[in-house]
Amino acid sequence: MDSSRALKRVALLRGVALLCACSLSIGSHFGLNSLGPLKSKLSREKGTSSSQFGLLTAASALNSTWTPLVGGLLAARLGTSLSSIMATSIIFAGQLILLFGDLTGSVRIMVFGMFIFGLGVSPLAVVQETIIVRHFKDHGLGLSLALGLVAGKFASFVASRISFPLSQWNEHAPFFVSACLAGFSFCVNLFYLWYSKWMASELDRSSGISDDDALHEVSEKRKVRIGDLLNMGDVFWLYIAINVFCGFIWTPFFPIAPNIIERRYGLSEGRAAEESSLLHAGSMFLYPLCGYLTDVVKKRSFVHRLLLLSSVLTMFCYGWLSLSPTTTKTPLPAMISFGFGLGFSPLLLVIIVPHLVPTKYVSTALGAHKSIESSGSTMMQTLAGLALDSKKRTQAKSIEKVLNAFLTLNIIQFFGVYIMMVFDRRRRQRLLSQMPEAIQESENEALTAGAGDAERPGELHRLNSSPIVGSHMRRAVKEEELLVTASERMRGKVFLTLSALLILWTWMLFMICTLLEFPGTKP
Repeated sequence: MDSSRALKRVALLRGVALLCACSLSIGSHFGLNSLGPLKSKLSREKGTSSSQFGLLTAASALNSTWTPLVGGLLAARLGTSLSSIMATSIIFAGQLILLFGDLTGSVRIMVFGMFIFGLGVSPLAVVQETIIVRHFKDHGLGLSLALGLVAGKFASFVASRISFPLSQWNEHAPFFVSACLAGFSFCVNLFYLWYSKWMASELDRSSGISDDDALHEVSEKRKVRIGDLLNMGDVFWLYIAINVFCGFIWTPFFPIAPNIIERRYGLSEGRAAEESSLLHAGSMFLYPLCGYLTDVVKKRSFVHRLLLLSSVLTMFCYGWLSLSPTTTKTPLPAMISFGFGLGFSPLLLVIIVPHLVPTKYVSTALGAHKSIESSGSTMMQTLAGLALDSKKRTQAKSIEKVLNAFLTLNIIQFFGVYIMMVFDRRRRQRLLSQMPEAIQESENEALTAGAGDAERPGELHRLNSSPIVGSHMRRAVKEEELLVTASERMRGKVFLTLSALLILWTWMLFMICTLLEFPGTKP
């Protein structure tokens, strides 16, 4: 009887911890995705231009160009309690500033609020993962981490679905709800800290790992060592280039999609918000499904093919919207296709990393991936806003030009993924030729047996370097150093310099456009 009660108590402790971890990201995801359906309303009531709206949405991604590079290090230095309080309070403060800007009618203040908001997003991910790792390291870690991600995606879907109806009830309601949810996440964090100390003995017995130990484990796997980027080879830098184009075509479409389909198909604001909310629907069930499939199939080429499929699905969306509205009649097929394509593709960019670099380089590769993708996203959101405001063409022509740009960039991304797949296969063959003879024979036997690119059982390694990779993705690169040549290292220096210049240019573009759009004290 005592044993049964103890098991129930442990289950309750873990359940509360998981609920807290999932609740932390609700405020940030809701606030980030509630703006898109309000674009027309903000333009009508506050005179917000497309350029200003582009800066408003880009401001949240701007700090993600550098926070992933130092997030793990900062979290390790600050400790569990301080880093968690800082992350949630920064997001809450950003939402309060955004609300104040909405109440005063100052778009400039709203942009500043989103800028502050973006500072807390990456540290919050560290806190969320730390809580889950502490309590579920040996008890369903993968499923728990997936639930944490899905909770955020569900909040994004709800935000895109209800933000416009809320604005019809009260013009400031969406911003009040966003601020309240950010405050709720902050309060949940305070509750978890109190709960952890109050139940410290029970928590340590049930989890076998302390909060500080869990933070150390998570932060170590998020640390970025810039010098390691020179040892990753040409295929990795091709992957980084693809991330730029993924940043161009993925996130920037979310905030402008409702306005585009509203004007292109003559929909009401409410109908446009409803149909564009489907863009967020796919990830709620495709994230776990994609993770399961990649774990079961265990073929390195499978991830490449899934990424190609996602590119085709998003390409269909842009192609459909680029056609004449009199021909297509409805944007619904495009929204569904994009929702499915982006329902798993961001996860694939994480899952593919262990195929490209050894374990000790994974944290650095993931930090670079997120930083570069955020640079592409920030630039495209800023430039799309400028293009939609162009006075050289009509609004319909401006929208068509932006859609054609998305489609062109998507085509480039597709071919980039295909070229990466070919180069990765060739690199694999080169690695096999340089392996010890016994290992090479074993690999060849597996290939002959029809196992494709499956890994040998003795060489499988589980990763905890990211929420999804840590739970179900197997290693595909050997533990040794990548066999990169001296010329590859030289090219690595060039690519690293170009990446740094890209981030610098992203900040310069944002700041220049901000000064041009908000030259005075009024929006």
